[in-house]
Amino acid sequence: MNDLKNKKAIITGGGRGLGKATALAFAKEGIDVAITGRNEKVLKETVSEIKALGANAIYAVFDVGDHEEVKKSIKGIIEELGTIDILVNNAGIAAFGSFNDMPAEEWSAIIQTNVMGMYYVT
Repeated sequence: MNDLKNKKAIITGGGRGLGKATALAFAKEGIDVAITGRNEKVLKETVSEIKALGANAIYAVFDVGDHEEVKKSIKGIIEELGTIDILVNNAGIAAFGSFNDMPAEEWSAIIQTNVMGMYYVT
């Protein structure tokens, strides 16, 4: 990676999976990281791992599909970290099975999180 030391990043869905892997990779490059998600326990554990790599890390618990939660939480992250240089819109949900058998409420939740959530955070 280019010199990213002291840059600031937000990673939604940063507590596990690809989001966590991205957060740890960023930390190794000296990037300060804010991770978000809905599971505080997982976020706390990931922040500890990031800090062990020598990077500054914070977390915020919120649902990316809730516009008011997003606005409040992102404002708090910016107040703590400063200007954000990198955004990774990683949070998402999925359903399994036939699309034709999916209840409308489930489809709506997927759109709210995966599409509107990305819009709200950006």
